[in-house]
Amino acid sequence: MNTIKHRPQVLVSAASWHGSTTEIARLIGQTLFNDHCAVDIVPPASVNSIEDYDAVILGSAVYAGHWLAAAKDFAIRFRDPLAARRVWLFSSGPVGDPSRKLVQSMEQDPADVNRIQQDIEVRGHRMFCGKLDPQALSVAQRASLLVFRGMSGDFRDWADITQWADSIAADLAALPQR
Repeated sequence: MNTIKHRPQVLVSAASWHGSTTEIARLIGQTLFNDHCAVDIVPPASVNSIEDYDAVILGSAVYAGHWLAAAKDFAIRFRDPLAARRVWLFSSGPVGDPSRKLVQSMEQDPADVNRIQQDIEVRGHRMFCGKLDPQALSVAQRASLLVFRGMSGDFRDWADITQWADSIAADLAALPQR
């Protein structure tokens, strides 16, 4: 007898200001797809329902220790249905030399993640290093880089992101068949 194995349906949704966090979401989605999951990658504000998904991966860029409003709003809008699904969170933010105290302070979980975890069971949260492209910044923001040297550049660890997504796929492979 030939049985068809269920492909977990996964929503990957990330709030991004300059596109760097969206690129992380795309890699997570591609990795899950390669690991036999059905994946949709949709910005948080464009999601109308999560009814069709077995799991949700929600992420956001972090600015001044907080998630972007679109990701926070998503968590509030879908709080009840999220509670019935497997949920993972990721944040993108720290930039610069990881030995610097300022960069280490950026590695703390955003307060918004802690609030979401109070409302729903989250299977995990990861903080990924981000990317800071001075060309994408305002004049005032670029001027602040003169004070905080060594912050611009792409600090994302693609292998780490892929490994995390692979671990999620392994968890989802253990889902009971529908």
